[in-house]
Amino acid sequence: MTPSPPPPEEPESWVAESGVLVGVDLRGIQTFVYEGHRLLDAVGRAALVADLTDTDPCNGHGIGGLLAGVDEHRVLRDAGGALSVAFGDAQRAKEFTACYTRWLREVSDQLVPVVAHVAFGPEQEAPSLAEAQERLNRELVHSRRGPTHTPVMGYGVTALCGVTGRPAEVLDNSRTDRSNPNRSRPERVARDVLHARWRGRNWHDEHAERWLAQARPEIGGQQLGLPRSVEHLGREMGDVSRQAVIHIDFNDLGDTLRGHRENLAADGEDPIAGMREVSQQIHTLTSGLAKAMTTAVADSLYIDDDGKPVITGSGADGRLRAYTHPTRGVQVPVRPIVVAGDDLTIVCDARLAWSLTRFALHWLDTVPDSAAAPDDPRLPFTTRLDEPWARTALLSRHDGECPKTGVPTTKVGIAVQPVGSHLIAAYRISEELCRLAKQRRAEEIDPDNYFDPKASEHVVAWSLDFDAPEHVIRRFEQRHTSEEGEPGAQPMLGTEFEEFLAYGFDPQQPTSLRGSQWEPHRSWLLSELPALLDGGAARGALDAELARRASLGLPTELPPWPRGKRNALLREAIDLLDTHLDVDLAAAPNVSPATIEGGAA
Repeated sequence: MTPSPPPPEEPESWVAESGVLVGVDLRGIQTFVYEGHRLLDAVGRAALVADLTDTDPCNGHGIGGLLAGVDEHRVLRDAGGALSVAFGDAQRAKEFTACYTRWLREVSDQLVPVVAHVAFGPEQEAPSLAEAQERLNRELVHSRRGPTHTPVMGYGVTALCGVTGRPAEVLDNSRTDRSNPNRSRPERVARDVLHARWRGRNWHDEHAERWLAQARPEIGGQQLGLPRSVEHLGREMGDVSRQAVIHIDFNDLGDTLRGHRENLAADGEDPIAGMREVSQQIHTLTSGLAKAMTTAVADSLYIDDDGKPVITGSGADGRLRAYTHPTRGVQVPVRPIVVAGDDLTIVCDARLAWSLTRFALHWLDTVPDSAAAPDDPRLPFTTRLDEPWARTALLSRHDGECPKTGVPTTKVGIAVQPVGSHLIAAYRISEELCRLAKQRRAEEIDPDNYFDPKASEHVVAWSLDFDAPEHVIRRFEQRHTSEEGEPGAQPMLGTEFEEFLAYGFDPQQPTSLRGSQWEPHRSWLLSELPALLDGGAARGALDAELARRASLGLPTELPPWPRGKRNALLREAIDLLDTHLDVDLAAAPNVSPATIEGGAA
């Protein structure tokens, strides 16, 4: 395993007693990252955003060079599209801001910087750097609400970019003609598109090997790689291929970090250094989760009787055929796009989305063995067993009990769309689903009880609807709110999600919709049962039909879900019956959530 890179060292000669704290927050990140159709475009743009807040001098693509030679400076934050740097005087702060905004303009005019300066020192409103950081956060929030400069495009007779629709500036000759691989296919594009593609290829090559370093699939020694195109995630001939964007975000991280900062100050430790350390650990945890998910899918691959690399499970035709590229080998049908701070966005073949999500939640709830995996990114959190970190790992068992952990819980949004659709639409849907998931979890938690078991729950929501994001979310809310105003089947808490998949789709469960009793009656499940569950059907229609079937000696026993939610959960299960490929990713030959090492990306 490649060890996690240490955070950039700060100059030890300067004690920040007075000066100016500069904060930069980039607006328009999501639109910028997901503006195009191609997977490599999104990967490259996400890497560009990461570079714009990376002060590590070892990263030649980052902004470390802007700080070279500046002795009196201290980096407080440099990840996730946000940057905070303290300088010894106002002039250095102004010079850095001017150079940084010019650098940003050279990368792309689609990213808008929100900048704030806060002076600190004995005679300032913020007497210390720690208080200046608190004030800076308020200043940035205020600045975001105000108007910002955005470029006005003049189209005239300018050729348009084939990716963004903005004016084209350069010709991209990097793509080959499919009919003749030896001939390039020039494409008119905006300058930042070309830059992102170049950066995406470099970033892809740098990280693909690292993410797959622990993968040992039984594919006969063939080369293994991550897809550069959504077309290579896994397509079935003669069938509609769909991709899923999975967005994972930690719950209540802002409140947790504020509590951690207060604890550091109460213990007499340096809150600035402590917060920088924990921020790096959170990023490493996010990167470790991305690597663990990628490794788990890769290790599920094997060669079938036809000599093709496949992943098998129950449902969705029982098999996913992995794409084999002529020069890049077998393509693992999953691809992390954004791995920044506490945000993780992954695109995968839609059939794997629910199995991947289940694996991710179990990985986060598993307390690793420090002896077997000393570099596991979860370890720094498993020792934080006091407020504000401590919780119960409800999806894990150790000696029959759920262990304690400090790894934060997550909210997960899954948006399924046809292959080739805009990634920005799927991302916005998944982000909104995360918002609704957060809302559901908040409604379940007793705010006055820190030890409420519901506070230890993850939460998941998904949609298979293909439409404009605002229409998808409106229909989602309507579907999952009953006439009495009670919550519907979604969003699901983590334990509910696990039970839903087990009771609904595990062939070993006697009442599973994929079990032996229902397999001969799939036509009834897919055609007649949905009509009985429809909101317009007479109340009790399903019970009457089950009584009729019982009198004929036909199967009637449904999954043991709570009766109040039975119909809503059945609707969700029927929708996934031919979509969800149930794969136990943790049972792959070389995968164990307890010991797989994550590492930083």
